[in-house]
Amino acid sequence: MKFLALRTAYLGLAALVASGLVACDKNDYTTWVCNPSASLAKVTMVLSRSVMTLDPPQIQTTSPSNNKQSNLRFCGSLGHDSYFDLRCPDNTKSALVQFTPSSGALRLGTQTMQCTVL
Repeated sequence: MKFLALRTAYLGLAALVASGLVACDKNDYTTWVCNPSASLAKVTMVLSRSVMTLDPPQIQTTSPSNNKQSNLRFCGSLGHDSYFDLRCPDNTKSALVQFTPSSGALRLGTQTMQCTVL
C-alpha cells in the first residue's frame, strides 16, 4: 500500500513539473490595430513577450534587413504605462514609445494613436 501511494505521489509531482515547464515556453502575443489619424493608414501592432512589432514601421531602424517592420524592446513599466525603444534609455520615460494597454493609447514621439485589440 505504501509503495502504491508513494508511486502515485511521484507521478503526480512529475506531471505537475512537466506542465509547469510547458507553460514556461508558451509564447503569448496580442495583436492591436492602431489609427494614427483619419488621413493616415492603420498600423498593426503585435506584442509578443517583450517585443513590440509595428507594421508598417513607424520608427526608422538602422538595420536594412528589417525594413518591413520595426521591432522595439520592452524597457519597463511605470504605473499603467509600458515603454518600448530600439535601445532602452537610462530614463525609462524618455523611451520612443509609450503604451497604455488599459486605454489603448500609443504614443510614438509626438504622435498619438488609439489602438484596439483584435
